Amino acid sequence: MKKIFDFLRKITPKPILYLYHYFLAFVFAVLNGFPSKKIVVIGITGTKGKSTVTYLVYYLLKNLGIKAALSSSEFFFIDDKKIENKSRLTMPGRGFLQKFLKQAVENKCEVAVLEVTSEGLAQSRHAFIDFDIAVFLNLHPEHIEHHGSYEAYRNAKGKLFKALEKSKVRKFLRGTKVKKTIIVNIDDFEADYFLSFRAEQKINFSLESSLAEYSLLKPTTYKIYNKGIEFVLEGKKFSSPLLGKINLYNLLAGLSVIKALSLPINSLEQIIKEFKGLPGRFDIINAKGFKVIVDYAHTPDSIEEVYKTVIELFKPKRMICLIGSAGGLRDKWKRPVIGEIAAKYCNHIVISDEDPFNEDPNEIIKAIEMGAKRYLAEFEIEKPIEIIPDRKRAIFRLIELAQKGDIVITIGKGNEPSIVYKDKTISWNEKEVVIEALKNYSKISTKTL
Repeated sequence: MKKIFDFLRKITPKPILYLYHYFLAFVFAVLNGFPSKKIVVIGITGTKGKSTVTYLVYYLLKNLGIKAALSSSEFFFIDDKKIENKSRLTMPGRGFLQKFLKQAVENKCEVAVLEVTSEGLAQSRHAFIDFDIAVFLNLHPEHIEHHGSYEAYRNAKGKLFKALEKSKVRKFLRGTKVKKTIIVNIDDFEADYFLSFRAEQKINFSLESSLAEYSLLKPTTYKIYNKGIEFVLEGKKFSSPLLGKINLYNLLAGLSVIKALSLPINSLEQIIKEFKGLPGRFDIINAKGFKVIVDYAHTPDSIEEVYKTVIELFKPKRMICLIGSAGGLRDKWKRPVIGEIAAKYCNHIVISDEDPFNEDPNEIIKAIEMGAKRYLAEFEIEKPIEIIPDRKRAIFRLIELAQKGDIVITIGKGNEPSIVYKDKTISWNEKEVVIEALKNYSKISTKTL
């Protein structure tokens, strides 16, 4: 049945598909009584950081005593009830969001925080949801083959802001009217595009800009080091255990949402200090004399950001890296680019399966290997590259290679619970596999046990 559905989807003209998805969204909105009119809805989009920021906003609201719901790629929350996202769809379709919002309303949640994707927006999964706050984090090339071009990818993200622009429903939070608000990372190249949409209120966050046209959240000072982040914002000193500049941007995005809701940010120092982020996002595992970092990075920009952050914060003797890329005929262009980035930063590279989906895993690996070898040949550098498709064996090999002063980095899976092949799905927990490998080679630190 799935094969028939996929075939029909491929041969159906895009305007017909759009009308189909739009009609489905309307039907489910009607069946669920247009629940978004009865709850404050926050949509968060961007190429990287969406899951962390959505969870951060949910966490901050809960600690401020506000009942909240969360929909993300990792899990769903209805107040305190946690539900695993087994579909692995960041923005589920088939009316899920309307049913989710109805459940949130029935459980007396005051705010719903939604992780919003370009594909979900392109398929009108956001239609008939009355948004109150739209957040733009950043934009980098991703899903280009699916959308047809970078501009189409950007414009798909813009549909969230167009939906906010059209929303006329007035809502209140604890007696205070919630203004229709656009929040934008002004340091991103595409900031002006997302600021071009109409809203009652616009808030920018930044580390670099001094633009004063809109309300600006910018630290007066900040420090990023290997134990976390410290920054001063609106006269208050904050500290966080999160690592890297990207997480400082994520924190500013979350605090911007709190500001947009007319809630105090100067009482959040302890809450920010206690927020440890999501598992599988720059997750550090201590070993004997070295560290292992498990990260979800899967785009060229985010992978390079991880490597740069590791070098800047830890100055490792060597970086031993596991790389891969997803299948499903998506973003084939980025595979050799990932190989090039690994060849540039890593001292030893192991290429393995990530999620081949319906593609030949060997073809994905070959494309990554080609990019790595091309970079090494161009700069006349010699570095070892190993091909180990079995991801568990690949991780065991990384740990076998690791020595004092090294940092082992695995990217692409993070906290995902499975590896998906054309004919099978393997249960997966990257962190557990790393710990198993460390125990096997007697390299595990007592701090991890």
